[in-house]
Amino acid sequence: MKNDKNDKKDHSDCGCKKKEGWIPINSRIQVNKDRTITIQAPSGWEYIGKVKLNSKVLRVSSGATSVSCTCNTSGSCLPFVGTGSDGSTSGCAGDCTNCTMKQSAQIENVTHDFLSGGYIDFADTVRFIENDFELPAAFPEMFELPEVEKAVKEFLERVYSGLPFPKMKIGENFVAAPTGYTMVPVSLFGRAVVMAVPTIAVPDKVNAGQRLSAAGGASKASCNCTDGICTVKTKSIPFVGSLTYCEGSCDGTCTLTTGTIIGGGDEVELYKAISYKF
Repeated sequence: MKNDKNDKKDHSDCGCKKKEGWIPINSRIQVNKDRTITIQAPSGWEYIGKVKLNSKVLRVSSGATSVSCTCNTSGSCLPFVGTGSDGSTSGCAGDCTNCTMKQSAQIENVTHDFLSGGYIDFADTVRFIENDFELPAAFPEMFELPEVEKAVKEFLERVYSGLPFPKMKIGENFVAAPTGYTMVPVSLFGRAVVMAVPTIAVPDKVNAGQRLSAAGGASKASCNCTDGICTVKTKSIPFVGSLTYCEGSCDGTCTLTTGTIIGGGDEVELYKAISYKF
């Protein structure tokens, strides 16, 4: 998820950071003669996105998508991929001051352009995130899939084991759990969300700081944007609980964060995950 210095410089020149996408590790990248990039995700990964034509959410079971860039002013911009240890990012780079990135895919021989979306790993499951393992943040389109809601329901039922679901405190761009419950980062098919779970159910392998709420600290989740707005959203799963993620019109970097408020109002940041448009 980290680009090298040259990628960062060119990327900022283009002004397309808000269009950035995340690509799973071990994806195959092909540069095409028409200056597009084709991405073939590993087995198990599927692309889930909202299409431009009718705003419906579709899934690309082949895991193959294409990235193209169009300069709307003078200059030029081309698609790039920056590789990191936890995956890669795709975007547009160049000297164009107004560049449009497009993510597209073929489904049943029809090419669809996406407004937003991302990759999720159906070969994975729902599990607590261990220590500081980095994942990209979850995105709204994936929650429209019945398989995702079913997996969250089964996970929460297993973790709660009959304990009552807490009454959450909803503030200005944050969600906090009451004493005895902790806002914990969870991997949902390879994307990070935050769930409130009983503190006694948080396994030892999860960052020990996540259990500070048991000592009286307030456990919370929040969203922060470096340029624009992204806000906390809560997805309710009937009869078992909810999950928290970020949504909004952030032109910079939107980050989902978990933390604990300790004495004097100071806050300890415990986990963060970056949101991407594609």
